[in-house]
Amino acid sequence: MKTFDVDVVVIGAGLAGLNCARTLVAAGRSVVVIEASDGVGGRVRTDVVDGVRYDRGFQVMLTGYPELAANVDLDALALQPFSPGVTVRHDGKFTRVADPTREPLAAPWSLRIATPRDAAKLLAWRRHLLKGNGSRLATADQTSAAQLLADRGFSEGLVERFFRPFLSGTFFDPEMTTSSRFMEVVFRSFFKGQVAVPARGMQALPDQLAADLPGGTILLNTRVNRIDGTRIAATATGPLAPASAVQAENVVVATDAPNARALLGDRVPIQTMDRAGTTFQYLADVPPIPHPDLVLAADAVGPVTTVAVMTNVAPSYAPPGTHLVSVSMTGIPAGDDADVDRLVRTQLGGWWGAQVSRWELARVDRILHAQPRMDVEDLPSLRRPVRVDDRTWVCGDHRDTASLQGAMVSGRRTAEDIIAHT
Repeated sequence: MKTFDVDVVVIGAGLAGLNCARTLVAAGRSVVVIEASDGVGGRVRTDVVDGVRYDRGFQVMLTGYPELAANVDLDALALQPFSPGVTVRHDGKFTRVADPTREPLAAPWSLRIATPRDAAKLLAWRRHLLKGNGSRLATADQTSAAQLLADRGFSEGLVERFFRPFLSGTFFDPEMTTSSRFMEVVFRSFFKGQVAVPARGMQALPDQLAADLPGGTILLNTRVNRIDGTRIAATATGPLAPASAVQAENVVVATDAPNARALLGDRVPIQTMDRAGTTFQYLADVPPIPHPDLVLAADAVGPVTTVAVMTNVAPSYAPPGTHLVSVSMTGIPAGDDADVDRLVRTQLGGWWGAQVSRWELARVDRILHAQPRMDVEDLPSLRRPVRVDDRTWVCGDHRDTASLQGAMVSGRRTAEDIIAHT
């Protein structure tokens, strides 16, 4: 049995745990990271099968996230951007809706969905979000996303044909109950930067964070069963995992919300994590659209919320001649994969015709705990406490915001709190 005696043990090698560990290591603290799965990243993972990169669910990076810009080498990720607009399917037609400050020529087409008054309101909201420091948005009076859009004066057509399907795909929230604070923080990042994926898949982000840690810091295939003070009881979960005992001065629980609740019990309130999503990924012989747009389903005629041809965005996601189509749905649809696949093909066959019948269903991800809920009643503050007691901390996107930004910020500020108090 290998024994570790370190300053800090971090349970969970997702973005929060990795950013916590690298911040602690940079400050000279000894760290061990324990991860139950076979790789780093938590919910941000990519699997490569026959040369195709499958992200586990539809995920993107916003380069406007301050934590990414400050702590990640974005150039090394070789980011591949989506276009600065979306394609909306409504009334049996496709319409592009673009940011007029980035794609002026697309603005007239947007008028099929947005009125001239909407365009003016959107530009005013954009100026409001980009003004000054973004921290003011995180502390503003909050209401629901639906009420915010009504207060901003957007038309019902724009709300139903753009905002509702967009929030369904982004926050898994078709009812638009998400806090206006969180919505405005995220939209500020949309306006400040690009929406992109790394050329090697989303796995490249946690891989880069992990590369900053000394060799041997991360124990994979090792599940923590119990926290006894500052001693961790863990068992190997894979055939190659070593049996280990870890004694640390401080413990950080950096798991998702359900696992954090299991380890910490009622010692600290843990955010509800009930936003669920499902992604079906298909291999196609021809791409259904020619451009790197996100396609939003504004017609309620099937299960599909969004579609992205990932190889239009990042050709490196599949070998030449193979096109990867990512189809996402809000929640966990009823029925088995074959049942849902038939519904998906029926809906998308109405969009793109017979080519959809030739697609090969290559991967299905049903993610029950995709994001923590970010409703008004959940967010007295966008930053919940990370200290449990004098020797125990908790971090994750359930402590900040349901985003890559929130996970990384939570990990960093947990590390900074440990450094300041120990």
